[in-house]
Amino acid sequence: MSHPAVAIVHYHLRRGGVTRVIETASACLTKAGIPHVILCASPPEGRHRLPIAIVEELAYDSELTSKGSGLRIVQAMRSAVRRTFGSGKVIWHLHNHSIGKNRNFSDAAGILAESGEPLVLQYHDFAEDGRPKAYPVIADSESLYPYAPQIVHTFINSRDRQLLINAGLPAEHTFLNPNAVTPPARVKPLDRRPRKPLVLYPARGIRRKNLGELFLLAALAPTGTRFAVSLEPENPRWSPIHDEWVAFASDTKLPVILNAVGHVIPAPKTPKSFASWVRHSTHFITTSVAEGFGLGFLEPATIGKPLFGRNLPMVTEDFAAAGITPGRLYDRLLVPESWVGLETLRQSLVRTLRATLETYGHPMSNQHLERSFAAMRHHGHLDFGNLPENLQRQVVLHLLVGHEHDKILAQTGDTTVPLTQWLAESLAETTPSVTPDQLGHFSPKAYQGRLIELYTQASNAAPEMPFYLPKHKVLGEFLKPGSFHFLRT
Repeated sequence: MSHPAVAIVHYHLRRGGVTRVIETASACLTKAGIPHVILCASPPEGRHRLPIAIVEELAYDSELTSKGSGLRIVQAMRSAVRRTFGSGKVIWHLHNHSIGKNRNFSDAAGILAESGEPLVLQYHDFAEDGRPKAYPVIADSESLYPYAPQIVHTFINSRDRQLLINAGLPAEHTFLNPNAVTPPARVKPLDRRPRKPLVLYPARGIRRKNLGELFLLAALAPTGTRFAVSLEPENPRWSPIHDEWVAFASDTKLPVILNAVGHVIPAPKTPKSFASWVRHSTHFITTSVAEGFGLGFLEPATIGKPLFGRNLPMVTEDFAAAGITPGRLYDRLLVPESWVGLETLRQSLVRTLRATLETYGHPMSNQHLERSFAAMRHHGHLDFGNLPENLQRQVVLHLLVGHEHDKILAQTGDTTVPLTQWLAESLAETTPSVTPDQLGHFSPKAYQGRLIELYTQASNAAPEMPFYLPKHKVLGEFLKPGSFHFLRT
């Protein structure tokens, strides 16, 4: 069966998760013989073989010299597609149109929805979900979430899909398509395992990656253990927070290396490259408080590295449904309330919660405040991962000057153990908890099959005029009282 051409649309192809997803999709479509083009504002760095057409109007609003309109973007996209394929049916596949990076792109999605053409809207992130600075860009849009039989909303995790269904999106117009998992680097195993653990966090050090937790773990890990984060933030918004952690590492001399790739060697007489860091690492770690799909939970298994760190049920529940336990994961790291001070925490919460909700156009209610504060307390303890950075540093300094290492607990389900014990056991693991055959559901071959199914659903549907989800219902799903998190503001 032949398929219409596909136009994949995104703002850019810079290094990152969405770019990797698009690269994988392009490879799958090429293998399946489906003609396609990738529309973006600028070509990717370095050499590539991707079928790209440039549409400058797709750049972030902050990078545009002329603002244009949604109609102008649609016209530019149509022109690029005609130059590539000529006339004929096209399936439009838009990535993150509602994220608040380019208002005109959001409007363009509504215009395409009204046209009756097959349309796939793929969500990796949401402006409503811990992105208060982005939300005002699309806050007044009434056409952000169109739905009709020929419009398929595709999600990379079940949690996001369910939230939009809760907001009124018909389930039959949705499609769950988790990302394909491939090795993050090609590496040759070391001849001999390093004597001391080297724990790699293959991520950019942005706020939601929860860098402070690495310092807590480093303070309690066996002597000689090192922790490293691969890259610094690309977005200048996160640089000041990252720089504070760089200074903290220098002041405390804790074995945490930030922005390691390209700047520090992982072992004597070795390259500074990412592949070199992957090769010399003994373990991978994740301390993130929010992810879209969670590649970092599954990628370590593709190169034989054990994983430990913070559990994220919003993504790991999908892995559990596929029979996968990604690694040794804790649900919380518990610190005594007295190390922080409840009044100090409450004052920080009032300031940050009010500012966050007001940015979303919501006044702070007493219910929001009290439920958020109650959700942070755990029988005399606080979860380290949901503390602002200044209070995280306060906890680590308290730990360094005192002799109360056994007061920090790792909680998994209903079980708590001293974090020192949990860390020692995790670092003693030498093999992944995931076997290669368990990753079949997340293989490129399986991803190709889902893509074809997704496009068939959109292409074969009888077109109808769209309805639109009420924006306040979508926002309400993400701003439920008790869901606030300091590191997601």
